Amino acid sequence: MNFLNMERQGTYSEKSYRLHFEQSFDHFAFNKHLIATYCSGNKIIAADCSYIPKSGKETPHIGKFWSGCASKALKGLEISSLAVIDVDNNTGMHLECKQTTESSNDEESRVDFYLQQVIDKKDELKQLADYIVADGAYAKQKYVDGLLEKTELHLISKLRKDADLTYLYTGEMSKGRGRKKQYDGKMNCKQIDKSRFELCCIDEDSYVYTAVVRSKFLKRNIRIAYVEHRKNNSYSILFSTDTKLGGDFIYRYYKARFQIEFLFRDAKQYTGLNHCQARSENKLDFHFNASLTAVSLSKTDSIFKEPLTEEVFSMCDIKTINFNQLLLDRFIAISEVDPSCNKIAEAYDEMLKFGRIAA
Repeated sequence: MNFLNMERQGTYSEKSYRLHFEQSFDHFAFNKHLIATYCSGNKIIAADCSYIPKSGKETPHIGKFWSGCASKALKGLEISSLAVIDVDNNTGMHLECKQTTESSNDEESRVDFYLQQVIDKKDELKQLADYIVADGAYAKQKYVDGLLEKTELHLISKLRKDADLTYLYTGEMSKGRGRKKQYDGKMNCKQIDKSRFELCCIDEDSYVYTAVVRSKFLKRNIRIAYVEHRKNNSYSILFSTDTKLGGDFIYRYYKARFQIEFLFRDAKQYTGLNHCQARSENKLDFHFNASLTAVSLSKTDSIFKEPLTEEVFSMCDIKTINFNQLLLDRFIAISEVDPSCNKIAEAYDEMLKFGRIAA
């Protein structure tokens, strides 16, 4: 994607697109309005990063970042994204993304950058939801402490399978002087003591058990949702810093987190998230947010306006329809055909759906 190709298919000149992309736009406010208009009240905030391939040496903040597809660090860019997940409709809406910067201060790290992005928008985020859901890369003490102290938002994330967890002592306290007993032995993650857990959810091939335990790594009490996968005899340990949140909600919210991955997928495949050739930091920021916002805008027509239809949302179909409309409008303008004619109108509607997967 470059500005010359946008001129060929759009209505503005290459220079106009270039100048518009350099200007700032409040994507956060725009997307927040979309979310308030279309999403239900049951929402969570998802945080995640995505690798953007980029060659050359002059692009700002280019470096080595982790690529999940390649399972290794590659040269390129990274965006840190925030999205709102509508749990009832099981879909994600983009909120804001920022390009991850390489700090010149050794004391700072990328975790500080991810945390600062949330702190900068803490008041607006608090209005949207009470929980931030992120993968295991965010399960760091620095991130958890900063989130609770500076934003009052709780984190739902995933622990390592060998996490150092300790059972809390719930028995009768001994009488007398001295510190009361707080802990009651280390938890064996491979074979938990189910008498200390509560079965809170049975989902397809999984059993979910919950309990409040002590995390040595995070230095706080957390509520965990221990997920037993019966199909392949494995397990996962999810957790929430809100010890009052039920284990079934932790499990449900973490599963809903994957909707932000679908946002990245659709943006990379259909709205050119990876394809911007600009090198200006402002242009790149505008492009990343516009690409992800385009996916959210497509969902407002396909999912929220017609919630009773059984048709599955397909970004491929949305792009096909819009491309067909672009060509048809161009043909009609050149041929000077009256689009209000009944035959033309019927053919127009039929041709809009040409090439759709779910026709």
